[in-house]
Formats: sequence, structure tokens, C-alpha cells
Amino acid sequence: MQQFVIVLWTIFFTAALFGAESTPIVQSTFGVMAGAFGAGLLLTFTPCVLPMVPIVSSIIAGQGENLTKLRAFWLSLAYVLGTAATYTVMGALAGATGEQLQSYFQNVWAIGAMSLVFVLMALAMFGVYTIQLPAFLQSRLDVESRKLKGGSFVMVFALGAVSALILGACVSPVLISFLSVAIATQDAGLGATTMFSLALGMGVPLIVVGVGAGSFIPKAGGWTNSVKYFFGVLLLAVAIYLFNELNLFSELITWGLFALVLGIYLDALEPLPQPAGGIAYLRKALGVVLLVWGVILLVGAAKGSEDMWQPLKSEPVVVAGGSRVSQTLPFELVSDMNAFEAAQQKAQKAGKALVVYFYSDTCSVCKKMKATTLKDRRVRKILNEKFVAVRVNITNHSDEKSMAIKRRFKVFGTPTMLFFGSHGELLKDETVYGYVSPEEFYDLLDILAE
Repeated sequence: MQQFVIVLWTIFFTAALFGAESTPIVQSTFGVMAGAFGAGLLLTFTPCVLPMVPIVSSIIAGQGENLTKLRAFWLSLAYVLGTAATYTVMGALAGATGEQLQSYFQNVWAIGAMSLVFVLMALAMFGVYTIQLPAFLQSRLDVESRKLKGGSFVMVFALGAVSALILGACVSPVLISFLSVAIATQDAGLGATTMFSLALGMGVPLIVVGVGAGSFIPKAGGWTNSVKYFFGVLLLAVAIYLFNELNLFSELITWGLFALVLGIYLDALEPLPQPAGGIAYLRKALGVVLLVWGVILLVGAAKGSEDMWQPLKSEPVVVAGGSRVSQTLPFELVSDMNAFEAAQQKAQKAGKALVVYFYSDTCSVCKKMKATTLKDRRVRKILNEKFVAVRVNITNHSDEKSMAIKRRFKVFGTPTMLFFGSHGELLKDETVYGYVSPEEFYDLLDILAE
């Protein structure tokens, strides 16, 4: 019965948003919804959606022998509707105020709490808690984890809503193109319907994954535990993914330890039993690869590397004008409007364009930009020679000084690049949202430098 309540509530909420008085508005609203739904489908294989796949799969795996295709569908739908509810509120907020709700949840407490939830869910998959707590707390934890594991529709709906806040922190050109309409018109209803449709588009693959997982997960036998362990590992990976957003230390350490533990668990250090079949050899080989990769990541972390895929690669020395260029971000930090205006005056006096990079410490796309685009030799060289480059850290929403810069230029999220001409004019058409490759960014800078 709970699943029907969730569906009816969502339909009622959506219908209320369509309370427009004129047919042209309704028609345009449906056009925006259709476009947003299609965009959601296109965002399937992005950081917005991919971390949610193991969560949905784990919820389905936790059903055990009681699972049916219909129940797998309802559980997946409950999760998707939970994400849609959050995105709807976020869209309404963006339309009304121009702010991004989920950005307020990108903090130590929210991310830390969510990471802990996924760790507890993973431990429930393994069937054991390694943290010894007082009896009454352990009992409570067990009850709550069983609710998640057992697939209570309301709990799954709530998990979807919270997951969307923490995991959906991506700002892409697709997302901006739809939300900019609501922000420009200050229309909360349009923002809500747009984001609701976008979330439904992103949720279709999750429902397919959930129902598919329900079809392939065995209902009985020894394989059942193996499948649950597999999804437990995926949930731990999601927890690590979230924990790394806190930037407490190098992510190479957490992933390296994760790979080491998995490699040992897969008997990388144990001799093969005799006689051994193909599965045993495959398990051993995978364990050895993970063990070696874990060691490489830890060595890379010790060397100060930040590249997950090339942890042992040495950074080249970048030379511009015969002098050594710093390997840190090629942007000077400005923390208030006075510092920003000083940088703008400096650029005008030098006859150079000004680049302003808005970022946050908990933005995964910003990390990717830092590890790739902003480390590119040509990008660093042209920034140092032909631009005045500054950055604004908008991680802390209670920092009124940095927020004032954000509000002045109506920056929606991170990463965002603003460009000002040599006379101080904002080049609106050149604004960059989301990830941009080194080649694309260099080409843009080369054009603006002329």
C-alpha cells in the first residue's frame, strides 16, 4: 500500500504545478518537461547517476527470497520518486531565488552522515557489524539497517531523496540550460517541473537496473550470499566516493586501501587449491591485480600524486618566459569584492582579459578539472602570460564575502568560469559551466587572448 501512496502523492504534487491559467503556458511547460526528460536520459552515464546504480542494486539484492519482478519495480520506482522529489524542490528554489539546494548539503556533516549510512548498509549486506556499540544502540542500528535492507518503500523513498542531495551535485551545461530559464523568469513552478522531469529521465535507467537485478539475483542457494557480498562491496565504494568529497586527505589512500582489502579478500596472498577450476584462477588473478593496484595507489599518494589512473607519473616542469611556473592552481584566490575589483583593475591596466573560476572543495567535477585541464602545460602557460586569473571558493555558504561575488554574477553552481574583456566587460556568451577538456579550454583561451 505504501508504494501507491508515494505514487499518488507524486502525481498530486505534479498536477498542482500544472495549475496554469492559460493554455500557451501549459503547452510551453509540457515542451520544457519533454526536453528535460530527454536531457535526463542523456545524463545517465554521468557522475549525477552512476553512483546511484549500486544503491538501487543493493536495495534489490537485500530482498532475498521474497523478491519478485513487481516488487523490484516498486522499490526502484520509490527510489527514483524520492530523487525526483528532491530535484523538484531544488528546481523550485532555483526558480524562486537562483540558488542550488543541493549545494547547501555539500558539507562535512551531510557527506559524513551519508557515507556512514552506506557503510551501515554495506555491513548489513555482509551480515555483520564490526563496530562494537552499546547494546541499545546496536539494536537500534540493526533495526534501522534491516528497514533499508528489507526494502521499506518509505525508507527507500527517503534514501532516494537524500541521495539526490549528496550524490547529484553535478553542474553540467545540460542542467544549466534548463534551469537558466526558471532562474531568468524567477518562476518557481517552471523550475520545479523542469527538475522533476529531468529526475524522471535520469531515473528510467535506475528502474531498468533495479528490475534487471531482480531478474538475475538468485532466490536461494549459496549464490545468494555471494551476490549480497558483491553489492556490499559496491556500497562501500559509494561510501568511499562520498568520503573523498571531504578532501581530508588524498583519495589515492582510500582507494588504495580499498583495493588492497579486496585483493586480500579475493585470496591474492593464498595458494590456489588443487585441483583448481577456471573460476578459482580468475578470482586469484583479479585479487592479485587489485593488490598490486592498491600498492601503486598508496605509493602514488606518498609521492604527492593526485591522478588515480597515473599515480606514479611525475609532473613535468612548466616553463613560461624562462621562469618556473608553480604547480598549484594557476589562479590567485580572491575572497571578497574588494580583492575581485583589484584584480579587475590589474587586468585592465595590463590590457589583459580576466578569468574568474568559481569552485568548491566538495565538487567532484572541480577535482577532475584540477587533475586534468588545469594541469595542462599549454593551459597554464597561456593563463600566466595572457590573462589575469583569479578563483573564488564558494564551498562555505556562510561566508558572506565570497557569496557576495557569487550573487553579483548570478553564478548557479560549480565549476563555473567567467570571462571579462580587457575593458572590464563581462563576456556572457563565453561563460563555461561544468567540465571542459584541456583542448577545448586552451582553444577558448587562445581566441579570447587575441
